[in-house]
Amino acid sequence: MADVVYSAGLTSKLFWLQESRKTAGYILNGYSKSDIKKIAWQENIYQVKAEYRAYEVLNGTYRRVAALPEAVLQIFITCDVETAKIINLIAILLDSRLFFDFLHEVYDEKIRLGEKEITDRDLNVFFSDKALQSDVVAGWTDIAVRKLKQCFTRMMFEAGLLESSAKPRTIKPIHIDYRTEELLTANGLGEYMKAVKGV
Repeated sequence: MADVVYSAGLTSKLFWLQESRKTAGYILNGYSKSDIKKIAWQENIYQVKAEYRAYEVLNGTYRRVAALPEAVLQIFITCDVETAKIINLIAILLDSRLFFDFLHEVYDEKIRLGEKEITDRDLNVFFSDKALQSDVVAGWTDIAVRKLKQCFTRMMFEAGLLESSAKPRTIKPIHIDYRTEELLTANGLGEYMKAVKGV
């Protein structure tokens, strides 16, 4: 089995829900990444204060949403906010194997066991285990790991999986309507939906 490649790149990115929906809309309208880049700052489509930030948001959101099948993108730009949060989270998971593993191995297990909280210990044990499995993770500084822990819990909160990103991080089970479930499954994203739903 090939080694899983983990990255700490998520720490420099945000949840970017509205920005991701904007990027998805441009992709669906046939714009290339370089087309979007031309207008990102000129028209300030992401409502940012600096040019470099517009490109940072474009790079982060484009990478995520470009990985989603077109049928999912169509729903993403038109659905209600709660559904959009879930699709956005799945796009983030497609781009971050480490975050996917955390939901799959820790969050899912909590829901199965009926436990109500993501604790510091859960986060610490997960990263310790990954450091044993991956030389890349083992080489990260304590600061990088701390930022990733904060990033995971903040994104889970913004997606609606936690009541708060601060302690106690109470788990908030989410509901995905059956049409969205069918769409995600039909487009090869069933594994990601299950990680998010906790089943």
